[in-house]
Amino acid sequence: MIIQSVENPMPALSVARNARQINQATARKVLLVSISIPKNDNSYGSLDNFVFGPVPVVFLIAETALAARKMLEEHPDIAVLILDVSGEKGESGLALVRHMREEQHNKALRVVLLGESVTPDETQNLFLEYDVSDYRDVSVINMPKLFTSLTIALQSYERLISEEDSKKSLQTILDITKELYDVRSVEDFCLTILTQLQVICKNVEDCFFAIPNEHSGELSVTAGKGRYVTANKQRVSDIVSEELFEMILGASVRRENIFNLNESILCICRDDKLKGVVVLENRMPLTFLEMRQIELICANITLGLENADMFEEIKRLAFNDSLTGLDSRAKFRTEVQAHIEQVAKPDKHRFVVVQFTLEHLPELNIALGHDAGDELLQFVSEQLVVIFPGAVSIARTSGNGFGLCLPYTRNTDLRQIPKTIYSLFESGTTNRDNMPHISPRIGLALYPGDADNATSLWRNTNIALANLKVQNGSYFCFYNNTIANDINARVEMNNALKAGIGRKDLSLNYQPQIDLQSGGVIGVEALIRWQREDGHFVSPDEFIPVAESSGLIAPISEWVLYEACHQRKAWLDQGPEDFRVAVNLSLSIFKNDDFVELIKKTLADTGCRPGLLELEVTEGVIMENPEQTLQNFRELRELGVSFAIDDFGTGYSSLSYLRQLPVSALKIDKAFIDGLSENDDDAAIARTVISLGRSLGMKVLAEGVETMAQVEFLWSAQCHMAQGFHFSRPVAAEKVLPFIRDTGRSGFAQTSLF
Repeated sequence: MIIQSVENPMPALSVARNARQINQATARKVLLVSISIPKNDNSYGSLDNFVFGPVPVVFLIAETALAARKMLEEHPDIAVLILDVSGEKGESGLALVRHMREEQHNKALRVVLLGESVTPDETQNLFLEYDVSDYRDVSVINMPKLFTSLTIALQSYERLISEEDSKKSLQTILDITKELYDVRSVEDFCLTILTQLQVICKNVEDCFFAIPNEHSGELSVTAGKGRYVTANKQRVSDIVSEELFEMILGASVRRENIFNLNESILCICRDDKLKGVVVLENRMPLTFLEMRQIELICANITLGLENADMFEEIKRLAFNDSLTGLDSRAKFRTEVQAHIEQVAKPDKHRFVVVQFTLEHLPELNIALGHDAGDELLQFVSEQLVVIFPGAVSIARTSGNGFGLCLPYTRNTDLRQIPKTIYSLFESGTTNRDNMPHISPRIGLALYPGDADNATSLWRNTNIALANLKVQNGSYFCFYNNTIANDINARVEMNNALKAGIGRKDLSLNYQPQIDLQSGGVIGVEALIRWQREDGHFVSPDEFIPVAESSGLIAPISEWVLYEACHQRKAWLDQGPEDFRVAVNLSLSIFKNDDFVELIKKTLADTGCRPGLLELEVTEGVIMENPEQTLQNFRELRELGVSFAIDDFGTGYSSLSYLRQLPVSALKIDKAFIDGLSENDDDAAIARTVISLGRSLGMKVLAEGVETMAQVEFLWSAQCHMAQGFHFSRPVAAEKVLPFIRDTGRSGFAQTSLF
């Protein structure tokens, strides 16, 4: 115990306590103000007998309220104030308590008042107004009674302090947890923990966080501060003394925390498995509160450490391709953007972003197994790293795609890049007998000409690749604004077409087909029309390719088929029975497994007779699957449906195969008809097709006939039928029958030809 007077700032040890070691860090201070109690030879010697468990108590003495106020300011950690408020001391004493509560906002300090005898009500008022722990009649006070009141007051103080410490510890843990929420790497996690521990432990400057090796268990530094700031990734055994290392190992084995005068060792464990060790070098012993907060933090950060480890693994998987070891697409974009900001933009350097895909890799995986596909991808990855050593980044960006960011200085270098990539896939260049011949499709975008950020550059390589699919020509394409505008226009048209289908903006017109011998109408071809909301008509040549590429062609084709058959039944109900309606079929509908059933169902639903329907298909559709085509043709021909080959002469069909098909007509493409009178080759082709059709026993119909000279040529060449503007433009359904019944119609005046 220490007794200290405000007049004598040097404390004096009592004789009985002199031999006892006192830890001032945890000692409780009691301030006695204006106290008059029975004295022995030593004025306050009897206080030496007071014991409060293992906690040392320091008694501070103030003779006046003014001196006590000064001491309260100098010692804000005083636990108990024992104050004599009897007689003249009452006003100044109570003013001191009021000042402490209201101005110093000291709510924890406990107060014991010694005064004159008062009524119970007056005592109660004092307790409530000044938050007093006890009130004693000063006339009957003695040491046992004083010690009893002091013990109760100290116990009350300990409870308050304990509650406050718990709140602080909880808030500290919450603050740390909140800060760790956004930490996504193990190193940052460990560094954050060390920083927070330094906030709690003011006397810790040098510290480190070590994590055991997953296989060997050897501890290595993950983060350090103070003199350990450069020790990252070093073995703990190499940076600490042998004595400290033995202590660390002992604590690790026993899974326990150690608090010494000069160092603290904290074990981070989960399910009795060591996750890490924190070593703090203390310049002074830690206080009880510091030790408690540290242990609470260590008990609650294990899950956070595992989460950080998991995020780091996720990051590794997200930014690296496990098969090839190359960067992922996400990391590729990050690297490109970093290169722009740190090198290309400040130094005005140029580079090209390249994306290439192996279009037939899925077929390779099916045919030879995924091992063969993986081997190909690994080979390509290895070669790209060798061929382009100066690349900013090389990445595997999809299952069958790669990305490269390559600096360049001369425009002439750019054309060599796709050639170099293509050479990897040329036969014989890989020295691998089992590597199949697969050609890449390559899209390229330039910085800064095409875009000034990584996201836009990558998007532009996608646009260049999409343009390759549309053109189906070269194996590489450089991005330009025209390509982007074309694609945007196709997307806009696709969206408008989809909306138009929903609004029923599509309609059918019909163009008569004329028998060149009799002049009569032997059929009509159903031609689709699309009128947009603004009243503008869109040519089929514009929207049909968009429909084919987007998948809308299938529902459109089914609608055209149904509408044409329904209209033919309506005409049939009005009398004419001797002309067919021709419907052009797309590849997508013809490839359907239920194609034949679709035709049968449409005929049944509309009531149209099979003999009044003619299906037009191109040579490309026929040759897509010759065996299935032959089966479909024969089945429907037996039903009564007829077939015509549209745009004959523009495809690559086999004559021997054509002889097997139950086709009733060949249609000469308009491209050959246009040049009949000016181009001898077109005339020769037309004559050849007409002759071929006759030899195969088929009728021949010429499309796009617009002049009388063309009609005379076709008649002389013994072409059977024709259609075109010379006879009639496509007309609405209600105008077809009047046209057929008009025997004196103009536009085909030379009846002598018949």
